[in-house]
Amino acid sequence: MVAAPIKSKYPELDTNNIIKVSDKLSLLKSVAIYGANGSGKSNLVKAIITMLIFIRDSFKNELIGRAIIEPFALNHENPNLPTFFQLVFLYNNVRYRYGFEVYRNEVKSEWLFGTPDKKEVYFFTREGSTIQINEKQFVEGKELANKTSVNNLFLNIAKAFNGNVSKRIVDFLTGSILVSAGINDSSFRETTLDIMKFEHFKQHILSFMNIADFGIQEISNRKTIIKNIPEGVSEDLLNQILTDNGEVVVSKRTVLDENGHKLLDKEWIMDDHESDGTQKIFNYSGVITTTLMSGMALFLDEFDARLHPMLTKKIVEMFNSPILNKNGAQLIFVTHDTNLLDNTLLRRDQIYFTEKNKMQETVLYSLADFKGVRNDASYEKDYINGKYGAIPFLGDFEKLFQ
Repeated sequence: MVAAPIKSKYPELDTNNIIKVSDKLSLLKSVAIYGANGSGKSNLVKAIITMLIFIRDSFKNELIGRAIIEPFALNHENPNLPTFFQLVFLYNNVRYRYGFEVYRNEVKSEWLFGTPDKKEVYFFTREGSTIQINEKQFVEGKELANKTSVNNLFLNIAKAFNGNVSKRIVDFLTGSILVSAGINDSSFRETTLDIMKFEHFKQHILSFMNIADFGIQEISNRKTIIKNIPEGVSEDLLNQILTDNGEVVVSKRTVLDENGHKLLDKEWIMDDHESDGTQKIFNYSGVITTTLMSGMALFLDEFDARLHPMLTKKIVEMFNSPILNKNGAQLIFVTHDTNLLDNTLLRRDQIYFTEKNKMQETVLYSLADFKGVRNDASYEKDYINGKYGAIPFLGDFEKLFQ
């Protein structure tokens, strides 16, 4: 998400799509990731999820590493090597670099560096059971090394003992990065339902969906007692509702007569009657609102699935907008929608590709890495023609039926 020192054909992109941190550092508001099926795009998103889950849950579950961390299986040496995770991020104007290596359930190494001044210094480093602490920067870690097991992150131990720096970092990482992996984005619905409890946000979500041309008059969520369930619910959904004893989302639409005049309003359960695209944009609506207002980072896999290309483009424009995105929110999305490969929408450094090398490893690279790409080039046409790689090499399908 670090902006490259490039100029766009349209100068407004070099202003609107950038978060200026300092004279030497600017960040990107959005990045698109393209690549063939099986090239590793989703694994990038899953790696972010895995790191955040390990930070959040390893303190409570010492066996979680074995369950969620999967070594690279296409190199015979790698399954016996630890998996490396690292994030570089800004928090309260300090640039931190935090990471760890995990093998099965054991933390093999861990480190935290930062720039409280101009030069990066270490807060703590860990190799096996040996932990070195910079008491000037991380005094909260003093005398905690012997309380840290091989299954726990030292950062979490320091937080458990009321460490100020560690608490801020853990809370920031687990609370300011939202991730949707794969086509199932139902996990985002909880965020949307949470903010719908406030009438202002509820109306904001409804307005968002109507501006997106979904034609819904009202949205509400209700406890699943029998009298609150609208008619016409399928038996499968009804059984699920009664078993889960959760909440249902009810949408209201207008019923018209043969002359197009309003007869009445009809309510139904969204999951049973609304389209997959309607459900997806509802799930996204609260997350997009929260992200833009709070300046968070949002990772979306299968971004274009079930959504019209004009709508996905509009969402990207929202994140690039200096009016709507005033707090430095960032959108990282995986897509096959070449409609977004547009030099009026994205700079070259906002377009990334994934491709497998000869060792079957995923390589991630940017369009800005290519020499000689003109600012007025048709990114979409050149990508489809294989100029940037990251496309499938398809055989002759007709031979299958000969």
